[in-house]
This record gives sequence, C-alpha cells and structure tokens, in this order.
Amino acid sequence: MAFLERYGPFVAAALTAVAIYYFRDDLVDAAAHKRIDFSSLYSAVFNWSSIQTGFVFGIFGYVAGKSGGFIEAIRNTAEMSAFLVYTKRAIYLGFALTFFCIFLTVMSFNIGDGAAWKFYVFLLFSFVSVWGFLAFLRVAYIFGDILRVKDRTRIPG
Repeated sequence: MAFLERYGPFVAAALTAVAIYYFRDDLVDAAAHKRIDFSSLYSAVFNWSSIQTGFVFGIFGYVAGKSGGFIEAIRNTAEMSAFLVYTKRAIYLGFALTFFCIFLTVMSFNIGDGAAWKFYVFLLFSFVSVWGFLAFLRVAYIFGDILRVKDRTRIPG
C-alpha cells in the first residue's frame, strides 16, 4: 500500500501518457478534421488546477502552522515528512498546470495543425494534468485522515 501511495499518481499519469501515445494517430486526425477540440479541456484544467492549488496551499498552511494536538504529535515523523512532500509536490504541479494552461488557451493550441512536436506538448500536458489531479487527491485523502483523529482534551486539576 505504501508503494501505491507514494508512486501511484506518477505511475497512473505515465500509463495515461502511454495510452494517449498509443492513440496518437486517431487523436491528431480528429483534431485536424475538427472532430475534437481540446480548448475546453485546457480551460477546465486551468480552472481546476487554480482552485486545487489554493486548496492544497491552505492545507499546507494549516498543517505547518498548527501547534499542539495530534499534528504536533506527528510533526517529526517520517509519515508527516512524506505528507509534506506530497503537499509541496501537489502545489508545484498545480502552479505548473495553471501557467501551462494559460499558454495552451491563449495560443489556441491544436495538435492537428501539422507539427509533430505539438502532439508531444499535448502528451506532456496530459501527463502533468493526471499527475497533478491524483497528487491533489492523495493530499486531500491523507489530510482527511489526519483531521479525523481527535485531539485529546485534558482537564487541568
């Protein structure tokens, strides 16, 4: 299970990229003949990644700034260190996706315009999008587990 938690988002993104590469001729042909348009996809990923980045940054601020209770008790553990790495990675991926999508949207990026390199840019976009989304889900899931643990209340006296 630790392997899946640690490498799952990256492996799933790589498998997605392999599938997209396998269907590259069909995708490029559909884009060239205007049967498929990815502009809405770029816009949707932009919206999602910008919201996700703010949410994950809020999680990071909460965990980094909270003192006392359960979070304080696990602060110096390997598990918390891994969680903070996951959180930072999700933030970086979200920022990268947000700026990547601005470029793709403004340029009306179309993989069917004849240049082979455009497909590889789309492939990179797809890889980073899936990786970023699954990295966000991993952080949200672990954060939910952290919040479920109630702090002990001690009554002085």
